Amino acid sequence: MSQNYWDKFVNRRVSRRRALAAGAGAAALALVGCSDDDGGGGTTPESGGQTPSATSSTGKTSQDQDAAKSRGGIYRNYSFDALALDTYDPHQTQFGPMYNMHAAVFSKVLQYDDDVNQVMSADLADGMPEQPDELTYLIKIRQGVKFHDSPRAQADYPTVAGRELTAEDVKYSIERQINESSPQKALYYRSGHWKSIDKLDLVDNYTLRITTKEPTAPFLHFLADRNAHIVAKETVDANDTMNTDKAMVGTGPFFLDDFKAVEVIKVRRNPNWFAKDDNPNNIGMDRPFIDGYDSIWTPQSNSAEEAAITSKQVDSTGFEDTDTILRVAQGNSNLTLYEVGVSGWVNSRLWLSEQSPLKDFRLRQALHLAIDRKTLSEQIFPGGGGRRGYLMCGPITYPMTMWAIPQSDLEKRPGYRTDAAGREEDLTKAKQLWEAASGPTSLSVLFAGIPDYIPNKALPEFKRQMQEVFGLTIGDETDPTGYTSLAQCLLRDTADATDGTCAFTWGFDNGWIDLDDWVYPYFHTGGTKNSMLVNDADLDAMIDKQRVEFKQEERHKIGIEIQDYLLDSVLARLDYSAPVNRFVSWSYVKNEVIATWFGHNYLYANTWLDQSDPSYSGRSA
Repeated sequence: MSQNYWDKFVNRRVSRRRALAAGAGAAALALVGCSDDDGGGGTTPESGGQTPSATSSTGKTSQDQDAAKSRGGIYRNYSFDALALDTYDPHQTQFGPMYNMHAAVFSKVLQYDDDVNQVMSADLADGMPEQPDELTYLIKIRQGVKFHDSPRAQADYPTVAGRELTAEDVKYSIERQINESSPQKALYYRSGHWKSIDKLDLVDNYTLRITTKEPTAPFLHFLADRNAHIVAKETVDANDTMNTDKAMVGTGPFFLDDFKAVEVIKVRRNPNWFAKDDNPNNIGMDRPFIDGYDSIWTPQSNSAEEAAITSKQVDSTGFEDTDTILRVAQGNSNLTLYEVGVSGWVNSRLWLSEQSPLKDFRLRQALHLAIDRKTLSEQIFPGGGGRRGYLMCGPITYPMTMWAIPQSDLEKRPGYRTDAAGREEDLTKAKQLWEAASGPTSLSVLFAGIPDYIPNKALPEFKRQMQEVFGLTIGDETDPTGYTSLAQCLLRDTADATDGTCAFTWGFDNGWIDLDDWVYPYFHTGGTKNSMLVNDADLDAMIDKQRVEFKQEERHKIGIEIQDYLLDSVLARLDYSAPVNRFVSWSYVKNEVIATWFGHNYLYANTWLDQSDPSYSGRSA
């Protein structure tokens, strides 16, 4: 299938009617962001059961709709947001679902309106930062920004509730993450962003001057990234943590009302939100339009989800399998089906220490070639209705089309090929490499315990493949906590470690936005997520080069070169696939939020429930 088949539809929207009529072929579109009209334009691609190449959309509405007329109501959806797996701390968590709550509650200097196409706007900043030269950023903070003055904030942090946010809070939130004296310094996984800074100067209460050590192309991205939240110093304890739901006091469009683990997260409208009258795209003022939202823990039952969406107990939901969601969507013309590729993905990290059984590149290459990614992916992300449930993943997942290797290109490469001849060639070479490097007969692998398809589906399939190709016995262990034991093990994977290490892990990783986030933390020597111990001067030079390249086209070329090098000469991480997210929403939900990863819930400030829509009838208050 040609590259154009994937790429020319990247930014196209398709109507619900066209999407369902086109059947399997429509799933090859970037995003089936559906509506009741038929305004997609263009031709329908040929069928073939392919996956969305996937982009995100903010669901921006036309200017003739007046959201303010429908302000009010609590939006309700099923999600996995109510799982505090590691920490509530927005600067320390690595757990994607927590990002959604943080995004609703906290603000950033800048924000992404569209992360795939790298469209940013000012959030706390009073306009985009001024850049008098290539090292300097002058950030002017809006005046009158207030921390939440909710009853919870008043009870738990009375000195913060209603206090004005100033440039000092921005300075503190950055410096906190690069404080070498902090007992939590190992947990600041985004510190690599802020270590690019040479000086932080307070010009006045509302102005911060940042000087970088060298030209840094992604620096504006650092200010808008998913975890670039600004916090109040008073909410951080003496041990440099804010690991309690009570400390979730920000300046965002919503304040946290209730957090019941594995039950529900409730956020409510911040009536004093500093951006309430910004009127983006002329959609209306006095935002957020909704009074709040309830993110309810997803029942592990298709029938329960179907009953809840059809009775309008929830306004939006996904389903466990693709066949069910397609049937539900096709059965009700007032339900809108959305499809979007997910930028989070499953991968394995391989330890490259001299003590590791996988230090020989030939062994890592053999594993890369031997793994049947197609069969593995179909096990863990099953499709339906002729549509694939997954995207094949290289070092950058394909929803991030600005940086990733095009899907059609990736699937022609060794290790990713699925045609009979290509697969046979990969297996033959894998066996030759394994034998030449005297590969082990057994190997210990630590599997994440969450999501459950990793231990229940990926684990047995991976073991089967390794036994079949190499006669390799996999000694498997599953992290009973999900990721806590796995994360601790990765922290022990130092160059001189001998005990408690993990040479091979299997888990789900977060989705990222800018090229730098995909490559610098993982593969640069000393990167904060470089548990693999990659130490490659040539690779470092390429990664450093993309950081100082401001021309997007040139930076894209460097990004492809980095990925080629990782696949051809490093293979410290084996990347498998990412799921395709499909969900339905009632048509009375206007400006539904669509994104490739968690951390986008500030966009619910632009969502409203249209009570004049005929489908609203029968919805409970």
